Amino acid sequence: MRFLVALLLLLATTIGLIYHYGGIKLGLVTVNNTRMWNVTGETSYSYLNGSAGVDVEGECTSRSGTVILRLISPEGEQVGGQQCPKGHWRIRMANKDKIGVYQLKITYLDYFGTLDIKVQR
Repeated sequence: MRFLVALLLLLATTIGLIYHYGGIKLGLVTVNNTRMWNVTGETSYSYLNGSAGVDVEGECTSRSGTVILRLISPEGEQVGGQQCPKGHWRIRMANKDKIGVYQLKITYLDYFGTLDIKVQR
């Protein structure tokens, strides 16, 4: 019984530290609806554009914090961007100009909410 209590205490402490220092994400941002608690940091996703272009759509619902989404062209220029502050927002960014690898960079600033993004190429 003592071992179980110690194990539960260790688990609670670990989850608390993860929540405090990095936040918790449940889901994959570009695959399914992702719930987040106190997330801070940046993630980057790369997409190869053959000829149809890159189209980013979705929505976010923020209780606190902000998410910043940026679509970066193969030359390194920002071709689309959007912020999701507190509230419910639709996301729509597209670029069909150049063939190459596009990047979707997502910056989280103490974000608490959900993010649902679909990327079509």
